[in-house]
Amino acid sequence: MNPRLEPTIATPRLVLRPLEAGDLDDLVAGIGDLRVSRMLGRVPHPYRRADAEAYLPAARAHARAGKTLNLAITTDDRLVGGISVSRLPAYNELGYWLAHVAWGKGYATEAGAAVLAYCFEGLGLPLIRSGVFAGNGASLRVQVKLGFRRVGVSRREALARGRLLDHIDTVLTRRHFEALR
Repeated sequence: MNPRLEPTIATPRLVLRPLEAGDLDDLVAGIGDLRVSRMLGRVPHPYRRADAEAYLPAARAHARAGKTLNLAITTDDRLVGGISVSRLPAYNELGYWLAHVAWGKGYATEAGAAVLAYCFEGLGLPLIRSGVFAGNGASLRVQVKLGFRRVGVSRREALARGRLLDHIDTVLTRRHFEALR
């Protein structure tokens, strides 16, 4: 077990914690919605229970190997999304998703701020990368609120759409994050 990459983080409205077997139904329902999966890079569509069942042990293994912080975003003991920082400790890429029913409530910003604070203060990361597919203005607004700055555009595969798409690349340094707090 790697407790540093399997924490539980409480915010005013959310609990961020490692994924559990009891999350599978909510995970499939949330990511299985094309409105969600179309904006994610590594998620196929359709997303089936077998995908979730394979993902859960992989997420645990990556955390225990020191490669990924991967947490469920929960409210009222129900999974409503996920947030991760992958490719640790060198590249540090933030990714997140919310089920459609959780959109527009500020959960992504709240979860993002908590995970960024944990990564910068608790893990000592110097910077975190992220980004969004072109056309995902809501997610880009979340990143701007968190302090991320645009650094370029790349091409990335979107499995749910089956093609390469423009990806707006962003970066947040620990120094900038701390200055904003």
